[in-house]
Amino acid sequence: MNVKLILFLFLFGGLIIFNVNALPASPLPLVERNDGGDTSLGTWKIVGKSGVNAMHAFLVSSRKFVFVDKLEGNDLKRPDGVSAISAEYDLDTNEARALSIYTNTFCSAGAWLGNGTLVEAGGDNGDANFRSGRQTVRLYDKTIGDWYEFEGVMPTMRWYPTMLSLPSGNVLVVGGAKAATGVNKDSINNPSYTFYPPSGTVMEDFSLPFLTETLPYNLYPMVHVIPNFEGKTLLFIHVNQRSISFDIGTGKVVYEYPKMPGGFRNYPLTGTSVILPLTPTDNYKAKVMICGGNKAYEITSEGEASCGILDLMTDKAQWEMNDFGGTPRIMPDATFLVDGTILFVNGARTGFAGYRKGGGANALWVNENPVLFPVLYDHFAKTFKPLASSIVPRMYHSVSSLVPDGTVLVTGSNPQGNVAIDVKYPTEYRVEIFSPPYLYTKTPRPNIISLQTFEINKERIKVYYQQMVTLIVQVAGGPPNFTASLIHHGFITHSQNMGQRYVYLEVENVWTDSTANDQYIVTVKLPQNPTIIAPGPSFLYLMNYDAPCVSGAEILLNEQPK
Repeated sequence: MNVKLILFLFLFGGLIIFNVNALPASPLPLVERNDGGDTSLGTWKIVGKSGVNAMHAFLVSSRKFVFVDKLEGNDLKRPDGVSAISAEYDLDTNEARALSIYTNTFCSAGAWLGNGTLVEAGGDNGDANFRSGRQTVRLYDKTIGDWYEFEGVMPTMRWYPTMLSLPSGNVLVVGGAKAATGVNKDSINNPSYTFYPPSGTVMEDFSLPFLTETLPYNLYPMVHVIPNFEGKTLLFIHVNQRSISFDIGTGKVVYEYPKMPGGFRNYPLTGTSVILPLTPTDNYKAKVMICGGNKAYEITSEGEASCGILDLMTDKAQWEMNDFGGTPRIMPDATFLVDGTILFVNGARTGFAGYRKGGGANALWVNENPVLFPVLYDHFAKTFKPLASSIVPRMYHSVSSLVPDGTVLVTGSNPQGNVAIDVKYPTEYRVEIFSPPYLYTKTPRPNIISLQTFEINKERIKVYYQQMVTLIVQVAGGPPNFTASLIHHGFITHSQNMGQRYVYLEVENVWTDSTANDQYIVTVKLPQNPTIIAPGPSFLYLMNYDAPCVSGAEILLNEQPK
């Protein structure tokens, strides 16, 4: 067996870069960045407008995203003439299409079911045109390209909850507050969790006292599934400065990890977290990485210039701290690139998550000093590298996501309660595409023609845990060296990418396909069980040395039918 781990680097050909002096705020014409022809630090390009401010975002196909906003006066309108709060964004046309949401999604959350449906839950009160979303569950149906809403189905109100795809194929909804707030407090705290769909006829809340113990900075708790081979659903939960492993099956805390050094990492002192890439060579040993945040709930307080890494599989493990590349950052977004590196982008140097106070020349911006450049973290070398800067400040209500062609979509930012354009930090509709340095390799890119005999990205291809899948791949040049991975792209909001996961795969065999020139038959082994990567939609990527496939292949991963 030839087992090779991924080292994904991307080739991106034909990028045209035009000269530009300075870009004004959102409403003006779209232009492209000038980076002097140097691609070594990546390049930025403004490609379109999001239609609604991208408070939430998720990838629904290889070339389409869905954005979700709160109630405000977006120019994009529903068919009834009311400002839309959700839009489908097409990466091929760079145009947005209004979607139908009628309940308030403000500060809700989302995760994917094993059947490939996106679930979003929670929100805030309604108004004359929108109903309350506080106990609402919404389903995004890819087959119709729009939403269904089920009002009042959650047993309690949830504002700033976290959601997570579970190994069972359903989703977890955990924490939050029962009313809108900047900092949580006991009178509105919701220290519980629930499941969708429920095991019975109605959703039921289950107590989680840890969310009371960790007040006040306990909103949008950081939650990840811990891989295991015992059939357990074990969660890593980080809130405030504390972390636990929690067994969903027993409803009990299994272990409390050491307190994390440095400041606070949860909303409104917002940091971000990921499980570092998992590999079969060490039995998918899980390490969590948490970065950014702040030490104090003060406008002038400088953000955390620190990250911590914790081994979740070792007894008495201690936090391994580093300097986050030397840059303080509140509200960073963490996005896996296809080579397993992590792009930290967006955010501010000072303050906390929230809206400006007041207006006009005397407005106080509670998050200030935008960090315009991303940093790239290499988890093998344990190094941070600063990359090319954007010119668009992206702070509160910004998002970042990997695109299956290896680029990164970045959009959003709205540090005020309603649409405001002619201000220092406007409501941002501009959509940017960042092309990381790995896109400029000269190695030939492989093109996946089919997966399990199906042409890729026409529909999700059904595959199963432990399955050996077959790909037909074309690539020019000399003998290839193929590697592979799975990435679940998650649901992004408030610097949390809920469910984002990166798993290295085993390449079992590569044969020359005698039926066509430069064509190969490749077999790849999928992960062993759903604690490693959750059932549902993910993308399978194949690499030739440092060059990616033209696009990842969209799959729907589940248990083999019995």
